[in-house]
Amino acid sequence: MKLFGSLKAKFVVWVWNHTPSCAEMSRLTSRALEQPLTLKMRMKMRLHFVICAWCRRYFEQINFLHTHAPRMGMQLGELPGRGLSPDAKSRIKTEVRKNLTLAL
Repeated sequence: MKLFGSLKAKFVVWVWNHTPSCAEMSRLTSRALEQPLTLKMRMKMRLHFVICAWCRRYFEQINFLHTHAPRMGMQLGELPGRGLSPDAKSRIKTEVRKNLTLAL
């Protein structure tokens, strides 16, 4: 088991030294949505994902947003307007006035 742990640690260090940093990975993730990356860079990114769960999750989340955000934009017109209804505003004003008079 000691040998396996040692090999695993050496593999992680090797991958860390031969792949982009996490900060660079976030930039590459955004760039990958705009233009195709080289095969070499895509392989480095995939190798980095093997050792870094946070970058992999970030990549998955950005891809999800990139895929689903355009669909949501079309549905925004169907959503109700922002803000409170006039009835809700008047109820809130009444309660605030009532509490202010009680406090004085």
